[in-house]
Amino acid sequence: MKNVYVNQVGYLSSSTKKAVFNFQPSNFTVVDAKGNVVFQGTATHFGTDEISGEDISFGDFSEVNTSGQYKILAEDAESYSFTIKNDCFEQLMKHACKCFYYLRCGQGLDKDHAGIYYHEPCHTTKATVYGEDVPAVDVSGGWHDAGDYGRYSTAGSVAVAHILYAVRFFPNLLQVKFDIPEEKGDKGLLPDILAEVKVELNFLMKMQRENGSVWHKVTTFNHAPFIMPEADKEELFLFPVSSLATADIAAVFALAYSIYKDYDKNFAELLLDRAKKAYDWLEKNPAPTLFKNAEGSNTGEYPEPEDYSNRFWAACALYEALGDKKYYEDALTQKGKLLHYDGASSEQGFHGNMFTCFGWADVAGLGALSLLLKKEDNELTALVKADFEKEATRLSQNGKKNGFGLCMTKDDFIWGSNMELLKYMMILTVANKLQPKDEYKTLITSGLDYLLGCNTMNISYITGEGTNAYKHPHLRPTDAAGLDPWPGLVSGGPNCGLQDEIAQQIPADTAPMKCYEDHVQAYSLNEITIYWNSPLVFVLAGI
Repeated sequence: MKNVYVNQVGYLSSSTKKAVFNFQPSNFTVVDAKGNVVFQGTATHFGTDEISGEDISFGDFSEVNTSGQYKILAEDAESYSFTIKNDCFEQLMKHACKCFYYLRCGQGLDKDHAGIYYHEPCHTTKATVYGEDVPAVDVSGGWHDAGDYGRYSTAGSVAVAHILYAVRFFPNLLQVKFDIPEEKGDKGLLPDILAEVKVELNFLMKMQRENGSVWHKVTTFNHAPFIMPEADKEELFLFPVSSLATADIAAVFALAYSIYKDYDKNFAELLLDRAKKAYDWLEKNPAPTLFKNAEGSNTGEYPEPEDYSNRFWAACALYEALGDKKYYEDALTQKGKLLHYDGASSEQGFHGNMFTCFGWADVAGLGALSLLLKKEDNELTALVKADFEKEATRLSQNGKKNGFGLCMTKDDFIWGSNMELLKYMMILTVANKLQPKDEYKTLITSGLDYLLGCNTMNISYITGEGTNAYKHPHLRPTDAAGLDPWPGLVSGGPNCGLQDEIAQQIPADTAPMKCYEDHVQAYSLNEITIYWNSPLVFVLAGI
């Protein structure tokens, strides 16, 4: 079947604009909503690339910059419609931000703000501290992590960090309004994004013990069936402390302090006190305290083989917030350990430079962002600036190896491949801020094009965005309620690992970009998570 792949949401008037064909037309036409021809172009043949497995041609129509609705015609094929306008991603940004509200735990969602997605309060019972004979603890609140109802300290910290670093680098994010309940600071109403993030920060504070350490997660012992959150009445457990969670909490609380001090001084001071408390525990416990699931438990494990990157991030974040050279010296110490670690044992895989990593498992890149915000001329800052340029160059080279201009290789199509792409887009966004280059902007545009439909599945991987957006995420509340998902959720995306029963029906020799199925039970392909949406917020803020 002949297909014309485009960004189904649209293109900024000033951006590069490209359509991709899985056949070889000699030319193509851009028509407006009335069928009028506004542009005719010549298609360029790329050839077959290994990520799509298709013989690809593409057409550039960047000259079209008048606001409007358009389609691409080539031979007897036509694309889905799309818009061109300067604010074509405004709604997408609002939807991406509001997804966190829909994932709130504990308090329930009201009809005024959630509409058909409202639900009663959930997971409000106190949690049993697993393996300890101590009183149960109130850890209500925060965000459900993913398609399940678990809440995880490391994953939550990273999602918050993506958003708050976006606020620091791109303050325009503070102006985005997306219809959530108002939250007051001591200087008036908080911007919506800070009000929403505060929900998770309050929960993460509850996950910290009196001695400063942090419980790794709170979940039921096993994943709930596909029921509404308020129907999940199984016992909640707080699973053991990890240095991973403790370091991430120290880092994200220090980062949050640097922002909230301008809006809510008391809350900010509490965050800073908690950050120092967590860091003190890390100093008293220098050996890694890693995490493994209790025998028989199947909720998310979020294991990491080391805690060097977590401690590096914590040191950098506290140094940026306080300027105490002690934290800088600690970061230097962790740098030495990181340079001898190649990430090969990381569950997420490792395909780039350690100091540009923004995932839940390897977080040294988040520490690098704190160093860049500090704007000092020192050894570590020079290192991370060079590494961002080096990694951006690698990604640029990747973009020349396929017909989509996508900065990915076949090895990047793992569980959560769309997050891999978004992390790369974050790197390019930061690299472009450090040293603006047109090639970086083009790669970011191509990445967003891919997510919004310019891919060999001809599907938008963000719910509700584009004519042919995916509709069946691995997400308990919408499936249990029999509803289409709310808009703005990022799918995990194509995954050559094929780790669930639905995915295993896909032939093993399928091209990486085609290893996808829009099915609610395809959890290795089609789950959602807070830390797949948070890098999208960062990238959109940069755009």
